[in-house]
Amino acid sequence: PKILASSLRRPLAGLRSSKKSPSFSGVTRANMMKPSSLSSSSPAVQTTSSDGVVGTPINFDINSKIEGNESQIVTVALEPGQVLRAESGAMMYMTDGVEMNTTTGGGMSAGFQRMLTGQNVFISDYSYNGPDNTKGMVCLGTSFPAKILRLNVDEYGGKIVCQKGALLCASHTVDIQMEFTKKFSTGFFGGEGFVLQALTGEGDVFVTAGGTLIKRELEDGEELRISSGCLVGFTEGVDYDVEMIKGYKNVLFGGEGLFITTLKGPGLVWLQGQPPQRMISEIARRVPSGGGLGLAVPIGGMGGGGESGEGGGDGSSETQN
Repeated sequence: PKILASSLRRPLAGLRSSKKSPSFSGVTRANMMKPSSLSSSSPAVQTTSSDGVVGTPINFDINSKIEGNESQIVTVALEPGQVLRAESGAMMYMTDGVEMNTTTGGGMSAGFQRMLTGQNVFISDYSYNGPDNTKGMVCLGTSFPAKILRLNVDEYGGKIVCQKGALLCASHTVDIQMEFTKKFSTGFFGGEGFVLQALTGEGDVFVTAGGTLIKRELEDGEELRISSGCLVGFTEGVDYDVEMIKGYKNVLFGGEGLFITTLKGPGLVWLQGQPPQRMISEIARRVPSGGGLGLAVPIGGMGGGGESGEGGGDGSSETQN
C-alpha cells in the first residue's frame, strides 16, 4: 500500500505543477489586459503616383460595385486617405465628405498626352475626408450605353493596351501613356488611329466597352481577324496589325471597307459588340441631309390651322382698320 500511494502522489504532483499559468513568449498577464499590447494597429501603406499624389490603395474587391445591364455604372466606396482617379465629367454623384480635385495630372504635357489617347486634358481625383471607420461613395457613369470592365494591371504584366478613350477610372498609381502603332497602314486603316491607350503602373482600371463584351485568349501564333473598331484592349505580347480584305465583291459590298484588323497571339484580347463609332454612324446616316427632322409639328398658341390662319388675318385687318 505504501508503494502504491507514493506512486500515485508523483503523477498528481506533476499535474499540479502543469496547472501553472502558461507562458506567452514573454507576455505578462498585465500586458495581456492592455488592448494596445495585443494588436498594434499598423498604419496602412501609402503609395505615390507619378505626379506626386499620395494615397492608400483601394481594395476594389470590397469597395467597388458595377451595376446595370446594357448601360452600366460603377460605385466606389472611399475610406479616409484613399484616392480614386477618374475621367473628368464621368461623375453621377458623390456623398458628403468626398472632395474632388481636378488637375492636369502632371502638367500640361501629361494632359496633352492623355488627350492624344482619347481622354480629357484634365483628370479628377476623388478623396474622402470624413471620420475614421466611415466611407464616402462616388458613382461614375459612361458617356454612351456601355459595359464596364474591371482589370488588374499587375495581373497582366503591368501594361494593358486599350482603344482610345476607354478608361473610366482607376487607382491613382495607374498612368496613361501613348502606344503607337508599328505600321503606317495600321494607324491609317486600323480603325483606332495611330495612337492607342496604354495603361501602366499598379492597381485596377475600369474601362468601357459598347454592347456585348467578349474575352478571347490567343495562343502563340494564333491569329484573330476582327472588324475595325471592335477592339477594346489586349495584353502585352499581342501583335496589332491590319490586312486588306480579299475579293473586290467583299470590299465593295461586304460593309467592312478595304481593311480588316488582325490580332496575333500570345495574349488576351477583349472585344465589343457595338462600337461607339458604329452607333454614331448609324444615327448620322438616318438624319436627313438638310439637318432637320422634316416633321411639321404644330406648336400651341402659334397658329397652324387653315381656319385659324384666316381668322388671324381678318383680326389683323380689322385692327389696322
